[in-house]
Amino acid sequence: EAEVVETLLDVYLARLEALNDRVERLAANIETTQGVLELTLDNERNRIARLELLLSMAGLAVGASAAVSGFFGMNLVSGLEAAARGFLTTVVCSLGLSASIFAACWRRFRSVSREQRSRLNDVQALKSVLASLDTVGLLLRSRPPLPADPSRLKFELQSLLASSGLPRFGAKELALLGSILSRQREAEETHPTGDMDAVQGPQWAWSKTPFGGG
Repeated sequence: EAEVVETLLDVYLARLEALNDRVERLAANIETTQGVLELTLDNERNRIARLELLLSMAGLAVGASAAVSGFFGMNLVSGLEAAARGFLTTVVCSLGLSASIFAACWRRFRSVSREQRSRLNDVQALKSVLASLDTVGLLLRSRPPLPADPSRLKFELQSLLASSGLPRFGAKELALLGSILSRQREAEETHPTGDMDAVQGPQWAWSKTPFGGG
């Protein structure tokens, strides 16, 4: 009877563990779906905000042209009533003013958008590098010291990442990773080993082998 009870308990335990795994996977899927939905909503919100901004710029341009027509509609003598080309000149100048205002706002909008996109790309590159930094450090333990030349360093890092199965880095990620490793090597060459342990902490201990050679 004890063996039967033990077997039943083992079966129930296995079922509970399987159920727990399913619940954890379901919770992870829910979190992932929630994150995707939040990103989608953020994207739609950004699109709506961009459309509102474009409409505001167009409204400002049209308002400037309407202001000119309003000036000539005040029933006051302007001296241009008898001008042969006064109407055509006024219309062309109004349209040119509207186009100039919209073009200036559009250039500013594009400049801000490019700057924000560049910052987002920099943040994404930094996240990718930091996520793979520990793995790269472990791989560097079994390799000779990395070269100091930036082009050779980039080539060595590309070879290392290609052979390790890590996600392929772009030019920006490789440059950032090479900059981090170069700065760490310079710091270790400047300070003694004991000082580096006290300053950098154990998370940088992996870099002593490729850069310090000891």
